[in-house]
Amino acid sequence: MIENKTETVIEENTVVYKRYFDIPIDLLFELWSSEEHLTQWWGPDGFTLTSKSMNFSNGGIWEFIMHGPDGHDYKNKIQFTDIKRPHYICYKHLGDGEGDTDVNFQSKIIFEEAGKGTNLIMEQIFPNREELIRVNEKYGAIEGGKQHIGNLVRYAEGRG
Repeated sequence: MIENKTETVIEENTVVYKRYFDIPIDLLFELWSSEEHLTQWWGPDGFTLTSKSMNFSNGGIWEFIMHGPDGHDYKNKIQFTDIKRPHYICYKHLGDGEGDTDVNFQSKIIFEEAGKGTNLIMEQIFPNREELIRVNEKYGAIEGGKQHIGNLVRYAEGRG
């Protein structure tokens, strides 16, 4: 694994994270799309994850619980909106799946071949700049996104 930092760019209502992985595009896509792999790395530092159900297809739903280092459980539900293996995964966050949509954003995960490795681009798109600021202030979303990618980096090491 090439040691480099995750580049983070904040635009109007979007946060973009970029990172190079020294593994093939098909493998990186698999790490991001397989329930077995996702439960091993998904989320910010200190979190663990229990997947309740996952339908990895266009329109499919993934329901999971993030177990925080503070002892709280955070229910999550996302809907996959557009998947093109191994190039991108788009999804929208549906809150906790029980009516609480306190965190409302869409994500686009882009996988680009780069020699023998892969460039990963993760875009988090909020309805407006104010919502991005609110979610960042309340949940530390930007730092959490960096940690999320960092956990994938650590999980991916040695799998290439």
